[in-house]
Amino acid sequence: MTKIIYEIDSEYNVFYVIVNGKKTGFHLPNRLAKTFYNYLDRGILVDFETTGRRKRIKNRIFYQVAFFNRIVSLNPYRVHYDLFTLRNEMEAVLRRHKYFLFLDFEMTMPGYTYEKFSPEIIQVGYVLAEAQQGFVEKKGYYILPLPETTLSKRTKRFLKLDELKFYEEAFHFEHFYGDLKRLIKTYRPKLVVWGKNDIQALHESYELYQKKPLTRDWDFIDLLKLHKDYYNLKDDLGLFKAFQTYYQKEETQVHDAQDDAIITKHVFDAFLKQME
Repeated sequence: MTKIIYEIDSEYNVFYVIVNGKKTGFHLPNRLAKTFYNYLDRGILVDFETTGRRKRIKNRIFYQVAFFNRIVSLNPYRVHYDLFTLRNEMEAVLRRHKYFLFLDFEMTMPGYTYEKFSPEIIQVGYVLAEAQQGFVEKKGYYILPLPETTLSKRTKRFLKLDELKFYEEAFHFEHFYGDLKRLIKTYRPKLVVWGKNDIQALHESYELYQKKPLTRDWDFIDLLKLHKDYYNLKDDLGLFKAFQTYYQKEETQVHDAQDDAIITKHVFDAFLKQME
C-alpha cells in the first residue's frame, strides 16, 4: 500500500491515511516504531504492508503494520528508507569479498544454580571458502578453558561431552589464535557468523587470554541479522530452520561447532542465490 500520511499520533505509535475516502489508522509495533516512527509526519509518502491483524486503541480499530518498503519526504524530496536499495547494498557488500571465513563457537554454560558467570569458548569450528565455491580449509577442535574453570554439568550435557576425551584432545586458546591470525593475514576474509553471540565471545576471549584483538565488529557479517533485515522478520530465525527452508531437507543439529560452520556456509550460499 502506497499512501501519503494524513495525520500521526506519536503517543500510540499510529498514523492515518485516506483509504477509499475514509480516514484509516495503522499501528506500528514497538520493533518498527523504534526504527521508523521519527521519520513519519503529515505529508510523508509511505509504502508499507500490513499483517492482517487489528488492534483496538481508544475504541478505534487500527491495522498493524508488518514492514515498510519506502518512506519518502516529498517537499523537499528525500528518501528516508528504501528496502529495495538496502537489499541491493547488502548484495554489493557480500560480493565485494573473495574469501569468507565461516565461524562457529560452542561456549561454557553456567550451572543450574545462579552464580557469576562469563562464557568461555571451548569448541571452534571454521570453514574458509569462496562464495558459492568449495572449501579452501575447514577445521574443528576443542579449546581448553582457563585452569580455574570447571565444566558445568549443563555444559557437558548440552554438548554431549566426554570430559576425559575433551581434556585429552583440547588445544590451548593460543592454537586457535594462531590459526585465525594466519587466515586473516593470508586471505583477508570477511568473517561470517550466525548471530552476534559468537562475535561477542571472540572479542571477550582476547581480553580473557590477554591477546591483541585480531578482529573488530566491522570485520563480521551477522548472517542472522541480514536475514531479518532482508526478509523483514519479526523474530530470530534458527540456523537449521534457514537451511531447511532453502534446501527443503532437514539436518539434525548436534551442537558441533564445525558442523554449524558448514551449515552457515550453505545458508550463506543459498542467501546469495536468493538475491540473484
